[in-house]
Amino acid sequence: MRTECWAVGKVSTRTVEAQQGKRMTYRILVLLFGLMAVTASAHLGEDLIPLQLVATQWASAAQSVDREALAAMTTDDFTFEGRPKEVYLATLSMRQITRVELKNAVYSLDGDRATVSPVVFVPYREMDHAFGISMQMVKVDGDWRLQRIDTAPLPDEWETPNHMLHHAVFEARVSLRDADTGQPVFARVSVRDASGEYWPPQGHRKRIPLGWRADVGGAVHVAGQTWAYVKPDFKLSLPAGDYTIQARRGLEYEPAKTSFRVTEDGADAELRLSRWVHMAERGWYSGDTHTHFLDPHYGMLEAQGEDVNVVNVLASSGGNLSTQIGHFTGQPSVLSTDRYKVYIGEETRHDFLGHTVLLNLKELVFPFGWGPPLTGVRGGSDYPTMAHQADKAHAQGGLVAWSHFPHPHGELPIDVALGKVDAVETFVFGTPFESHPARIMMGKHTPKPMSPLRLWYALLNTGYNLPAVGGTDKMWNTQVTGAVRTYVNVVGEFSYQSWIDGIQAGRNFVSTGAMIDFAIGSASIGDRVLLEGPQTLPVNVRVESRHPVDHVEVIVNGEVVLHTDNSEKAREVLLTGVVALGESAWVAARAYSEEALPTQAELTGTGSLPMAHTSPVYFDLNGTPRASPEDSEFLASICQNTVDWAKNAAIYHTDQHRAEAVALYEKGCRPFVSGAAPP
Repeated sequence: MRTECWAVGKVSTRTVEAQQGKRMTYRILVLLFGLMAVTASAHLGEDLIPLQLVATQWASAAQSVDREALAAMTTDDFTFEGRPKEVYLATLSMRQITRVELKNAVYSLDGDRATVSPVVFVPYREMDHAFGISMQMVKVDGDWRLQRIDTAPLPDEWETPNHMLHHAVFEARVSLRDADTGQPVFARVSVRDASGEYWPPQGHRKRIPLGWRADVGGAVHVAGQTWAYVKPDFKLSLPAGDYTIQARRGLEYEPAKTSFRVTEDGADAELRLSRWVHMAERGWYSGDTHTHFLDPHYGMLEAQGEDVNVVNVLASSGGNLSTQIGHFTGQPSVLSTDRYKVYIGEETRHDFLGHTVLLNLKELVFPFGWGPPLTGVRGGSDYPTMAHQADKAHAQGGLVAWSHFPHPHGELPIDVALGKVDAVETFVFGTPFESHPARIMMGKHTPKPMSPLRLWYALLNTGYNLPAVGGTDKMWNTQVTGAVRTYVNVVGEFSYQSWIDGIQAGRNFVSTGAMIDFAIGSASIGDRVLLEGPQTLPVNVRVESRHPVDHVEVIVNGEVVLHTDNSEKAREVLLTGVVALGESAWVAARAYSEEALPTQAELTGTGSLPMAHTSPVYFDLNGTPRASPEDSEFLASICQNTVDWAKNAAIYHTDQHRAEAVALYEKGCRPFVSGAAPP
């Protein structure tokens, strides 16, 4: 009897441990990065399910290069595309499989023989090039085993669509120029034909990988559209026809667009990009404090393409992975220019204690990551403390910024109280006004959801001076370098060091598109002012934005004291008024829109808002410290949770390490528990 049936749904990838004998026993573990779980099918008969199991077992064993399992599930005369079993097993890693799909497979059963075809596999992640195979199975002593794997036709849906190699192509030459100066400019571009299909510049992919750490750099995919970063003069290989090219160049340029026609003689096109603001001419230099996985060449390409003056690429680790170590030099990359700097820094990570951005390092601080479950290894120590790593960074002139508010933050208030933190990365993913849940569960010590602004304002309200910085935490090709950036008012000549110095002094604001200028009395962003008595001071806020903001506000000790709404959607908004200060206070300005952008939604599900937020101006009235019992209680609860974790849940290899960590955490808790003024 011959049975034939289609499989329905995607089949999970599983790891199999096979043993020979009268009966084969399989232990199946679901892989973290496997395919979607198996979907039960009413059409797949019971006698066909064992065939599907063998196919999934092969998929898992092939992906993990498990030669022992493959040897057990194949017959002695097994061949793979004509190669004998021993050759197949010996050369398995040469074409390691990264993805397997069974959704197109037809299961055919004829007595003790069976066929599963076509099975689709992708052997090389970077190539994204699929192949079809047919599995021939035979029943041996009651168990199904693979006897042959041969090439099979690939289903149409898996063919590479409309590649330039499918056509006669002609050379299109494109130039990008600044509309005001005529100077060549880098940018990111998207070229589409009349049907809307994307065509990449020479040297770029038509389809870019979108997974975590999947060949990050050189191109991005945003809101359903692919963009390539290019030099001012670049070429494309295109079939004859009509095309549209769009260009973007960061927050300070207007989008540009033009059309051209490609003939057998090729084509020439020029695109001029217009600035709507030039912040560097005003003394404000932009930077992304937090990117990953970019090599220095791609870092420079994206810095110039997005007009970001400073791009910090952070070495990091997790489990057995370490990145960017070979690119670290302890100084700006040799590829840097007078106007654009790339610097390899570091992110230290602990899943509960926190993450910190370490900038301006001369030596890397080890370990990068520690503690289970992700940043270290399971069963590994939770020592050292984040404070230890901050001390190592400060000893070499480094800047320590707490990463991607609000989580993780177990040691944050403690280290702020101990003077270990220079700045806080308040703006990264999503909106800073909404509560963000913790991404990693830590049992009863899992932190509560909170908004980034709630956490930052609480630290400011309890007397600590902390400038805000912003970065993208770029880890995917769906993120645009500089989509969140830190603008720093540089004193003197621009350099990486002068940019760092400006953050240390608090002369900065964070932006996703809006530019903000703020003054109160004679003080500017970052100033520290001593008041001998209560005063009423004039306030001036100016906001410019290509995406109009809806609200402009002045904040005093976390409360809105002045505001204006931009109901007319003007690109420039002014807010003036007076602020009465009867106590020590921090004062800042912010502007934001209610409509989210299509960027920075990777970890929150919602994109960034068009916004800007200044770092504060600090007013000290007669030496009285800023204080807030409510915020002290809020921060004390975080600290006490950390002390309890260190005493009862953390892993330390020695009693001395535990005692040292607990003592440090208890010391950092005291200002919030007692309400004492910051040192």
